[in-house]
Amino acid sequence: MSNPIVFTLVFIFFLQNLRAQSPEKMDLNPCGTPAYLDPWLKKYLAEEIPVANRSSDTLFVALKIHLLANDNGQFRLSADKFLNAFCRLNSDFGGAKIQFYVKDDWNFINKTKWYDHNEISGGIEMMLTNNVPDAINAYFVSDPAGNCGYNLPYGGVAIGHNCAGANDHTWAHEIGHALTLPHPFIGWEGKTYNFNNPTPLSLTYDYTDFHAQPDTVHPAPLDTALVEFLDKSNCTAAADRFCDTKPDYLSYRWDCDSQNLSTTKQRDPAGAEFFSDGTMFMGYSFDHCQNRFTPDEIAAMRANLQTVKSNYLAPAAVAQPITDSPELLSPIAGQLVPKEGFTFEWAAVSNAEKYVVQGSRVASFAFRDFEAVVSGTSFTSGVLPANSNMYWRVRPFNSIYACTGFTEKANFKTAAVSDATDFYIEKTVRVYPSLLSAGDPIFIDFKNNEIRKLTTRITDLHGKTVWEGNFEPSFSTFQLPLKTDNLSAGVYRLLIVLDEKVEVKTIVIL
Repeated sequence: MSNPIVFTLVFIFFLQNLRAQSPEKMDLNPCGTPAYLDPWLKKYLAEEIPVANRSSDTLFVALKIHLLANDNGQFRLSADKFLNAFCRLNSDFGGAKIQFYVKDDWNFINKTKWYDHNEISGGIEMMLTNNVPDAINAYFVSDPAGNCGYNLPYGGVAIGHNCAGANDHTWAHEIGHALTLPHPFIGWEGKTYNFNNPTPLSLTYDYTDFHAQPDTVHPAPLDTALVEFLDKSNCTAAADRFCDTKPDYLSYRWDCDSQNLSTTKQRDPAGAEFFSDGTMFMGYSFDHCQNRFTPDEIAAMRANLQTVKSNYLAPAAVAQPITDSPELLSPIAGQLVPKEGFTFEWAAVSNAEKYVVQGSRVASFAFRDFEAVVSGTSFTSGVLPANSNMYWRVRPFNSIYACTGFTEKANFKTAAVSDATDFYIEKTVRVYPSLLSAGDPIFIDFKNNEIRKLTTRITDLHGKTVWEGNFEPSFSTFQLPLKTDNLSAGVYRLLIVLDEKVEVKTIVIL
């Protein structure tokens, strides 16, 4: 029996160690994308880009997902946390009738200097090394240069692990940048607004490393932003140049009041006082304040996708919704399983392309003994903790629909193992032959005179049960009542349970 005190200490150490790998959200800047006004957006807002005859249907946009870990493959964003973030992203873009789908498989990268990069230059190298064409490339890392996230116009978006929660809007914010949207407070990045000082008419800004191409060279300062007036008299030329976004001078993380407005009062260059709108994804308000892109922002993103980024678009939805939950088939109801090589099985559900399967000694699954993403309906475990009560569950998803839940957990128990019982069954019974011709019987010899209850099961290599039985043998040599001539040639696993000990034997039918 496992020692609960030792396990608790190990568990606490594990959580502390995990937390130490990624900076806390409040220790990171909200966004590392500096003031930048996309040349395409300038032309679009100047009505130099045709906007007629564009589809109003939902746009399906390709994402290439890169999940980073350190050199040893540790501390990667978990599958379920990624799916929660992806669900939130599509929810945030629902009002824009833009939905994202995952292009091809997730890309797993083990490289500490990219996983935890202190400078944007590390992200540039990461993206230019790993980007794939015809998709927005999204990188999930521990520390994206001291920010919750950032966007490189020629690269992709980087998101910090602790800014990728189910209720975080960082990913939506950075995708907004990738689809040409600036901050509503453009020009104030890196500056602190002071109500007691006169508000300037304009601000200069430098967006080194964030220009349109990596080899572009500009003298600094690179551009000038006009400060927006409350009466919108200069809204087409000032700040983000969208007239349906209110003035905002707050370039730091801030909380909102019950009306989703900033608690910090500001004053425009003419002296008009106002509070910032906290509902906009492109601002820096706390996540609980944010809930929308404005109509003008949506129109710009859709136009950007249907013109210069049309190569990101799929002609139609690439997957259909998942409405059912898988049924867990084995193990269930406290079933005893071997400590290694057991095949977990569940029923398929319509439209699911892949499944996350998790196992844990903790009913909350705060700690996972195993986690895997599989395309089938079974998973064969490695070494599990011996003599433990455990739980497992499954979550279906596909390339678009990640807003699914896990099944109800099922419990099982792993077989006991100690120095004295490691080969308990092998020392108690003998199974032969291991190589059979079709029709041959399988024999079990008891090596002492005490006959006990015996449970056996035979599965194929995919974990499907092809035969099982419970017996109380009355003779020292017991023949399984199994007609092997009904089995096709191949390799099978024979599971033997005796006195709550489990052993797996391999048999081959010629």
